[in-house]
Amino acid sequence: MFKTCGQAKKACMHEKNERGVIFMKKFGTRLISAVLAGCMMTSVLPVSAFALEGSTEFERTVSAQENSDAPAETSGEGYPLPAEGVTIDNTFIETNGEVYSMSGPYTGGIVIDAPEDDVTINVTGETTFDKGSAALITVRRANSVTVNAEGQTITTAEGGLAFSRCFYAENSFTGTAVLHGGNYNWQCDDISACYLLGGNWTFDDLTLKTIQCAIETDKGANVTVNGGTYDCHDSDSATFLIMNSPKSSFNYVTASGAGWVLDAINSWVDVGGGSYSRNKDVEVFIQRPTLRASDNATLNVTNADVTGTYCDVFVTGATANLFGGTYTNTNEYINHEPINYESPALKVWNGGTLSVNGATVDCTGGNAAISSGEPAGSDYSYVNGGNLVVENCTIQNSKYGIYLGKGENASAELKSAEFEGNDSDIYLASNKKITISDTFTTKATIKVADPEEGRQLTVAGNANKLNLVSQDGYRVAYDKAQHYYYLTQRAPGYTLTAKDATATIKVEGVDTKVDSNDEIYEGTPVTLTADPAPDGQKFAGWAGIVIVNGVVQNEMNDLLSFPNEEDHTTANFEMPKGNVTVRAVYEAVDPVEPPVDPVDPVDPVGPVDPVLPGVIIGGVVILGAYETGTGIYRLMNMQGLPLPSNRIELAELVWERAGKPEPQNMTDENLYADIDADDTDAQKAAHWMVEQELMKFDEDNNKFHPCFPVSKLRVCLTWQNAKDKGLID
Repeated sequence: MFKTCGQAKKACMHEKNERGVIFMKKFGTRLISAVLAGCMMTSVLPVSAFALEGSTEFERTVSAQENSDAPAETSGEGYPLPAEGVTIDNTFIETNGEVYSMSGPYTGGIVIDAPEDDVTINVTGETTFDKGSAALITVRRANSVTVNAEGQTITTAEGGLAFSRCFYAENSFTGTAVLHGGNYNWQCDDISACYLLGGNWTFDDLTLKTIQCAIETDKGANVTVNGGTYDCHDSDSATFLIMNSPKSSFNYVTASGAGWVLDAINSWVDVGGGSYSRNKDVEVFIQRPTLRASDNATLNVTNADVTGTYCDVFVTGATANLFGGTYTNTNEYINHEPINYESPALKVWNGGTLSVNGATVDCTGGNAAISSGEPAGSDYSYVNGGNLVVENCTIQNSKYGIYLGKGENASAELKSAEFEGNDSDIYLASNKKITISDTFTTKATIKVADPEEGRQLTVAGNANKLNLVSQDGYRVAYDKAQHYYYLTQRAPGYTLTAKDATATIKVEGVDTKVDSNDEIYEGTPVTLTADPAPDGQKFAGWAGIVIVNGVVQNEMNDLLSFPNEEDHTTANFEMPKGNVTVRAVYEAVDPVEPPVDPVDPVDPVGPVDPVLPGVIIGGVVILGAYETGTGIYRLMNMQGLPLPSNRIELAELVWERAGKPEPQNMTDENLYADIDADDTDAQKAAHWMVEQELMKFDEDNNKFHPCFPVSKLRVCLTWQNAKDKGLID
């Protein structure tokens, strides 16, 4: 009968409990003879005489008296695994099923070696392990392994064991393993609690406290950690040591450690959310970053909170991509010997690449928030530098915001960022140049290790849009020919703003368009070319002013010369000592009748009778010729200001002179329909002018008629009205 049972194929039924765990009910009976039992009580026979064929359960040289009882009956939680340990192989499964329970003290490990089977172990009570050089559970081969330990405690024996593991997976394991819950307290001094050399492992909501390493992978094993708390409180290694893993991930994990908290070596590792921090109270290898990527690893971190006492993220010979999240480096130690230098929060060197997007980075102490290449104070020497890209970040409270350090090929690219509370926002080691995209629009201070006249700061290719401020006794200037920023002690030049026209200067013999923020030095020859006249209009001349320290000096017409006296659309002048604003002026082509103002029909808008009756504007008697009278008023009250040609130009001129006040009643719903909603200044100017009763609008159609022409007389009357109201001086 025993032989028949031993050779029979397993017969079982599978059903799911509330946790989805498959349980098996065995069929068959065990025959126990009372007579035989009585005989065994009175004689000493080898237990092998009664052992199941192929079973290792009873292959021990103990008395039949000690092993005469039948195997423990299977409960709803599975067959109880013996405390002295066992190998779960095909034979064992044929006899006892695939579902097991464990509880209490274990002096031997559980080995799973069943290539095609699905093994489930339910931890049903507090479990301890006391075997100095083994693992509580070893997986050699299996289709799948499930360990359910929700609400239970699994721990090493009191005092810990130097070379005892909790889980060990041999390289032969190619299946899946899932660990559900449990409070694991694995206090072994010199070994990883979970050492995984094969398979795909999932840790769901475990609490695991260790001395050395919580989880270590190698040789192609992958691990997915979902939630849970992991603390490696006294380790010189890492809480998570991920080596040679094709695809591992950590999702909303809370982890801490005295060494590296996560060390990715030649692996692909994704981190989503969670918290990672160094234990500052333990003096074990204090020069450990919280997260490290090395040896061709790829580390992707999304929206995690990372805190370091030396460094938050260190990338060497690998790639790290940080998306969102906060990175705080305290550079804080307790009871430690001095080290060579304080560390940046994020650093990349030795051929690595670090991309930081949308993160907040804060570094206390005497180093950088983010560094590329060898950082400040370091006594290391790497031939290869690192590659750094920063975008949409907040960088704050550091000695240096971005530090581009030593190392061949070390580079840094700044796409966008907000700098707050740094001693220097950007620092460049000797001969280093930073790449700053035109998308960077905020102000940044910049300091270099080697300041000198002409020292180049940025890689060539920038438009003249940046707001860089030097901290080295120099100022930052822009090279218009090479398109880069540099240091200079030369006095600042002046700006030239051309409206309805193009201004050009010679740069290394080439005609180059002038931007409004370009520096143009006194005496530089400038050429003005008017834009083509709008339909129905013709070029009427130039209007412009020169301003020095906010004071109008003279009108541009005094400086202009014309290469063709019959065509003034092209004009030349030498840049004066002051900022210049100049515009091309256009007028209607031979109007027969003045158009009717759709808002204020009484406004004369076109050429009028050459002689007007006496008009008094602001105490000036406009008597006689229209052009002469309005010209006198403008000379006395609007000297140097451009002459508006239409309603919106008039509105903006008065509004700007008033200091660009905010209108009181402008909303997104009442924007004027004939002014672009994105043209905020035009909308504000028009609404403010109407609110101050300086101009009217078309109430029936909610239109301002911005392009409708205004007469010189209307300009003078509106200007004086604003003065009488005390809105402008």
